[in-house]
Amino acid sequence: MIGALIKEELTRSKEALFWFVLFPTLLTVILSSIFGNIEKNLNFNVGIFGNSKIIDKITENLSDSNQFNFIQLNENFEEALLSGKVDVVIKIPDNFDSQFQRSLILSKTNLFKPIRVELVYIPEKDESKITKDVISQILTTMDIEYFKVSSSWKEAKVRYVEKTSTFNYYEYLFPAVIVMSIMSVVFFGYTPGISFLKKRGVLKRFAVTPYSLNKFYLSYTIIAVIQVFSGLILLYIVEASVYKVNVFNHFQNTIFYSLFGIIVFLALGYMMAVLFKNPESTVVLGNILFQVFMFMGGFYFNVKNSSPIISFISSVIPSTYIVDALRIPYGYSVYKNHILVPSLWLLFSILIIFLKRNKINDL
Repeated sequence: MIGALIKEELTRSKEALFWFVLFPTLLTVILSSIFGNIEKNLNFNVGIFGNSKIIDKITENLSDSNQFNFIQLNENFEEALLSGKVDVVIKIPDNFDSQFQRSLILSKTNLFKPIRVELVYIPEKDESKITKDVISQILTTMDIEYFKVSSSWKEAKVRYVEKTSTFNYYEYLFPAVIVMSIMSVVFFGYTPGISFLKKRGVLKRFAVTPYSLNKFYLSYTIIAVIQVFSGLILLYIVEASVYKVNVFNHFQNTIFYSLFGIIVFLALGYMMAVLFKNPESTVVLGNILFQVFMFMGGFYFNVKNSSPIISFISSVIPSTYIVDALRIPYGYSVYKNHILVPSLWLLFSILIIFLKRNKINDL
């Protein structure tokens, strides 16, 4: 049975070979080319690490323009930067205000020492580079702008030091393509395949033969898993050889959440096949879920801090947490609990399956 299904699903079907094995790798190449150097016009999200009443007054004035969003960071500022919560971090030294006042008094003497303020940004991200350039100009003229308000024209220079944090978009994209491969097999192959077999009456005929219908489902599911891993093997080779992604970084984490994702989406796909008798309905619903899970799940850019509606949808779909869990080894994870929401989807799917499959008309 398994051999016959392999021949049918892979050997005879050129479409299956392309969509489930070759397409994930092709999509990696396309998206890496498009998103790797894309420029975005975004508001300036700036993290503040440290305390300064002088800088607070500056940021208050800038916040009025609605173009600047300043976020006070108490710890793990690099995590906030890598996750996309902020584009740049201003690292303020201790006792900045007193140093600034001292620098002001000594600005015309040989005892003058500039204040060093660190700007931490990600050079590979265009929005981070642009924000860094804007903030650096503000810091350069900060003394003039602040003391104009104070009716003082003396200058106390602020020197900023640029520091970078590495962001690798290929590493960020790699987990997304893994989950996209799983969803492609489920929504465009596994689920419609079962629906078409139901419509043609094949499953009812199996039910009255000595061959167990459960064995058929098991064999069909194994074929879907083989299709997923066939695509992932090629994806791993391309990511490691072409894009230099360390695909074996915390490999046990990748394997666990990949298998977890396969189980969750196969259960969801099978539930759809059980609920809908019309194959066209499963195709339409599969396309809708694929697009929602992909773009709302933060596959290609972080959506956690987007509009309330998008953030809410992102927080209740399983793909968000599976992709985010696969990003843990690369330092781009932004969520905490990666098991709860996908498990709820899994349990719900299993419940519906058991409630519906006891009816012969749903075979």
